[in-house]
Amino acid sequence: MNSAITPNHPPYPAYRASEIGSFAHDSTVRRWPIIIETTLADIRQVADGATDPQQKQLALGIADAFEDLKKEIASDAKLRLLRDNDSDVQTWNAHITKYFEGTTWFNGSWLFNECYMYRRMRETVSMTPGWTDYDIFNSQKLNTFRGSHASVFDLAVNMDTMLKSLPIDGQELVFYELLQVCLWGNATDLSLLTNMTEEDIRQLQATGQEKLKEQMQRIVVNNIDQVWAQLKDLKHGRIDFVLDNSGFEVFVDLVLADWLLHTERAAKVVLHCKTIPWFVSDVMPKDVPLTFESCLDRDFFPGSHSEQERAALEKMVQRWQGYVASGKLVVQSHSFWCTGLAYRYLESEAPELFADMAQSDLVIFKGDLNYRKLVFDCDWPVTTPFREAIGESLATRFTNILSLRTNKAETIVGLAAGKREEIEATVSANDWRCSGKYAIVSYNACPK
Repeated sequence: MNSAITPNHPPYPAYRASEIGSFAHDSTVRRWPIIIETTLADIRQVADGATDPQQKQLALGIADAFEDLKKEIASDAKLRLLRDNDSDVQTWNAHITKYFEGTTWFNGSWLFNECYMYRRMRETVSMTPGWTDYDIFNSQKLNTFRGSHASVFDLAVNMDTMLKSLPIDGQELVFYELLQVCLWGNATDLSLLTNMTEEDIRQLQATGQEKLKEQMQRIVVNNIDQVWAQLKDLKHGRIDFVLDNSGFEVFVDLVLADWLLHTERAAKVVLHCKTIPWFVSDVMPKDVPLTFESCLDRDFFPGSHSEQERAALEKMVQRWQGYVASGKLVVQSHSFWCTGLAYRYLESEAPELFADMAQSDLVIFKGDLNYRKLVFDCDWPVTTPFREAIGESLATRFTNILSLRTNKAETIVGLAAGKREEIEATVSANDWRCSGKYAIVSYNACPK
C-alpha cells in the first residue's frame, strides 16, 4: 500500500495505459479514438450545413484540433497546461503542475488522463468564438434517449401503481425494483457503448420483474438491504444524486426521486450535474429540462404509442416540472465534478460543496466514473471494505453514501471473501469487471 498518496499515486497501484492488455490501455488506444471520431463526425456535419463561410471554418477548426488530439494521444505526448479562459483552468493547471508534471498520455494515471482528454476537448470548443455554450455530445445523448422509448413508456404507465399508498412491505418491494432499474440504467453510458452490443443494452435496460430477478444475480456487491434500512423510516429528508448519464439513466433517476418525494421520505432532492460536456453522455444542468421537453414532445420518440402511454408520461413529467417550480427538485452543478481528482479530495478542494452535501441524509453516486473517483480508481485488493477505499473524509465526516454502478472498469472493492473466485469460475475477470453486465450497490453509513 502506498503511504505517500497523491492523485498520480493512489493507495494501491493506479491503472495506466502503459500496462499493455489492461482496460486502461484498451481505452486509450481504441475507445478514446472512437469517441473523438464520433464527435468529429457531428462537428463535420455542422460544418457541412453551415451557410456562413466563417462558421464553416470555425467548425472545421474544431475538427482539425480534435484530429490533432487523437495524434497527440497516440504519440504518447506529455500532458500540457490548458490554454482557455474557463473558470476552472487555474485549478486544472495547478493539478497538472503539482501532480502530473512531465507525465504522458500513457504513464499518467488513467483516471486523470481520461478526465484530461474531455477537458482538452472542452478547451477547443471554449476557445472557438460562438461555440462556448455548445454541447458537442448533445445529438448523441438525444439519439440514445430516443432508443429507450419502450422502457420510458413502460415506467410511465406503471408509475401510478408504484406511487399508490402501500403498506411498508409493499413500499419495500417498490423500492427494490426502482433501485435496480436506477442501477441498470447506467448501461446507457455512451462512452462505453463501444464494448456492448445493442442486445446487451436492451437486456440491461429491461424493466420487467423477471429481468430484474435475473439482474439481481449479477450484483456482486449488494448492500440494498442496508440502504432500505436507512430509508424505511426517513421522513421529510434530503436526498442528493451525483448524476452520471443523461437520457434514460437520468429519466430513471427522476423516477426514483419522484417516489422519494411522493412517499415523503424526501422533502428535497438535489441533482448534481457536470458543468461542461463530459464523458459523452454525462448530465449538464440544461439536460434536465431538455429531458422534460423531449418527453412532452409527442414527435420525439419513435414508434407507435397509445394515448394511455403518452398521457401517463406527460402526467409524470409535468409532476416533475412542478417539483422544480416548488423547489423540491433542485438542479445544480459544480466544477469539482469535472476535475481529474478522486472524491476523497472533495473536502479540501471544494469545502463549501462538501459542507452543503454533508447536510443531506443520503448522497447517491451514479455510474462507473463516480465509483472510480470514490475509490481512487486503483488496484485495491477486491475484499477491501468500501469504507476504507473512499477515505476517512467521506467515510466519517460527510454523510451516508450509496454508489450504484455497473462495472465498466477494473477497480472494485467490497467483495466478500471467496466471491471473486466464485465469479471467475464461470466468467473471465474482464467480463465481470469491465463489460457492464455486472454491478455493485455499495453503501457507507456515516456517523453523525
